Amino acid sequence: MKPQEDCDILRELVIVRRGKGLLTAVYENDILTELFFDQPDTQILGNIYVGKVKNIVKNINAAFIDFAPGQQPCGYYSLTENTGHYFLNPKKSPALVPGDELLVQVIKDPSKTKPAMLTGRFTLPGAYLILTARKCTVGISAKITDTAERQRLQAIVEPLVTTDYGFIVRTQAAGQESACIAGEAQKLARAYEALLKRASHATCFTKLKSAMPSYFKYIQSHPDIKKITTDVPEAYDMLASALEAHGLCIPFVYYQDEAWPLSKLKSLETHIERALNPRVWLKSGGSLIIQPTEAMVVIDVNTSRYTGKKQAQETYFKINMEAAREIARQLRLRNLSGIIIIDFIDMQEKAMRRQLLEELRQLLARDSVPTTLVDSTKLGLVELTRKKERRPLYELLGRVCPQCHGQGRIFENG
Repeated sequence: MKPQEDCDILRELVIVRRGKGLLTAVYENDILTELFFDQPDTQILGNIYVGKVKNIVKNINAAFIDFAPGQQPCGYYSLTENTGHYFLNPKKSPALVPGDELLVQVIKDPSKTKPAMLTGRFTLPGAYLILTARKCTVGISAKITDTAERQRLQAIVEPLVTTDYGFIVRTQAAGQESACIAGEAQKLARAYEALLKRASHATCFTKLKSAMPSYFKYIQSHPDIKKITTDVPEAYDMLASALEAHGLCIPFVYYQDEAWPLSKLKSLETHIERALNPRVWLKSGGSLIIQPTEAMVVIDVNTSRYTGKKQAQETYFKINMEAAREIARQLRLRNLSGIIIIDFIDMQEKAMRRQLLEELRQLLARDSVPTTLVDSTKLGLVELTRKKERRPLYELLGRVCPQCHGQGRIFENG
């Protein structure tokens, strides 16, 4: 069942056009918490392709696979994770060799230093279930905590598992009738068979399936959205058909006002500019400095312009607690991931430090991306990890200066 705090959140989506792509803004209780940017021409995350093995590197037990024209470098395909393969060329041996053609899905976007990550264990998502190819088990969302409900869902889905695929039961399946869940399983199974049939006749580098737009992935994960607003005709049409197909009753509005566009009404460009700025001001007058690096993300909390009259320790505690709430929001808004180090203002009181960490832990638990508060180091630095699923906002919407390459320094001769 859903946590109580989730039930108290009123979610709204706003979808606008930005350049050649679509920008989706997620509001929770009227506060902007997430931004998604879809570029159909360049987006590859979640797509399924016919790939071709370029080479195999034995010392890292991985293959590098060409999967889309013009996509460089090749995708990384772990042979530790992928012990079986969807071969599309005639084979006498199960061993993977250069030149083999196989079915792959992109599960991680490329970064500055790493190629896209590929898998042969592709997934097909539904509203209540996710079909998992070559993973013939039943997984149940950790957010479903009621033991009896978990057992009920396990009993419904387990007979539907085959020797080719299994299922992950999504949070939204809680409380749904068995016929509804079984019906979706059958629908996903038909989509799986159709995909394999199409793949058997496809040429190399064919894109067999495009991932759903970010806004619809979000809708599937949060069917309790109160309202969706867009001024993009094709997004409105897609929503109308997709919501009906999935049986979701979410109010959606087509906004029409050429004199005052939706992005301007919501001040989205201002919010994007702030989300790309290293400094974030807090209402108290304190501030955060957020600096992504190649190795990790570093966040520094400062008193800055705070002018309160409380005792120093109470002041630091107040700013740190406000900073914790804003950091949890900024991680989602900027989509920062990997190792994250936070330098809160030092507090002498152990009780205050414990309360701060507990508050931060509860805030991070609301993040749909797996996020873990590791610990506080001997130096008082707080360590987090956040799973990388999409490229960060600064890579999607920002641009590195060609002169300083993001170092922000001016070097003068002499």
